[in-house]
Amino acid sequence: MGCDNKDLITPVGVLADGRTIVSRHRPDHSVGMATIRPAPDGQSMSPGEELVTTRRRPDGSIEIVDSYVHGAPARSGPAQVATKDYRAGWERTFNAPGGSA
Repeated sequence: MGCDNKDLITPVGVLADGRTIVSRHRPDHSVGMATIRPAPDGQSMSPGEELVTTRRRPDGSIEIVDSYVHGAPARSGPAQVATKDYRAGWERTFNAPGGSA
C-alpha cells in the first residue's frame, strides 16, 4: 500500500462500545492513533471532534477525502470590513433613532 501523500486510515481493532481504533497516516507522513464511529444523525458534535468522509481505494486502504473539525469560534456582529464608508453605513442602519432602520 503506497500513501501517495494522502490522508489514510487503517483499522487496528474494535472497542466494546463499537468504536474502531485506527492508525492514521497523514500527507506529511506523521502517524497517529484515533478512534472512529459512524456519525449519528441529528447528534451534535463536541468541540474538537472531527467529521470525515472516507472512500475505500482499489488497494483496500481507506482514504480520508474530506474532513471538518468542530469548534471554530463563532463570530457575531458585522463583518470585519475596514472601509470608513462601510462602517458609516452600519452606524446609519443599526443605530438609527428608534432602534430600526
